[in-house]
Order: sequence, then C-alpha cells, then structure tokens
Amino acid sequence: CLQYGPIDIAGTIVRHTYAGPPDYESVTKGDEPRTVWVLQLDERICVDANTRYPREVIQLEIELALTPEQFQRYRDLLGQRVRVSGELKHGGANYQKRLVIAARDIEKTRLLP
Repeated sequence: CLQYGPIDIAGTIVRHTYAGPPDYESVTKGDEPRTVWVLQLDERICVDANTRYPREVIQLEIELALTPEQFQRYRDLLGQRVRVSGELKHGGANYQKRLVIAARDIEKTRLLP
C-alpha cells in the first residue's frame, strides 16, 4: 500500500462533473455543475492509515487539487497520460473523491511497452 504524504504517480487526467448546490443531487434538475479533474490510475491502489487519515482500499481514481494557475498551465494534458508529483491526502467532505493529490508538478509521460 501507498502512504499519505509525498507521492509520484502516473495515470490519465480526465474531467468529471458532479451536482453542486443547492441540493447536490442532479445537474439536470437544476443543481450547479461542479467539474473536477481526476487522475485515473492504471491499476488499483490502497493507502495505509495514519494518525490523521483512514486506510483506503481498491482506489482507481485520485482527485487533483489544483490552483487556478495550474488548471490553465495543464489544461492541454486533459485526456493524456501523465506523472503527477505532490501531496497525497484524504478527500473527506471537501472533495468528490476519497483521495486527493495537491499537485506540485504534472508532466506528460508515455505508456511503457
């Protein structure tokens, strides 16, 4: 299993849209759409518990926590295979996914043969 904290991990960046306020139930019924970027992993991961965050098992996606400047800088990488370096945290109630990476750097990579 991985550890919470500094991480360097590869996957594909995709965009997911979720229902936001006022009811957080359905965009088609009038809730505000909330779009997030997610790193889809090549294989399932688990993360060991620590004193701050719980254990997570069988995770295939990690939400990317990016600044507005990072969204602009990395927008051409949507749909691309990348390597993300940053801080792995638990998403809790503040994010759509259970795992979140506060990204320091994202770079395009290629699939290994």
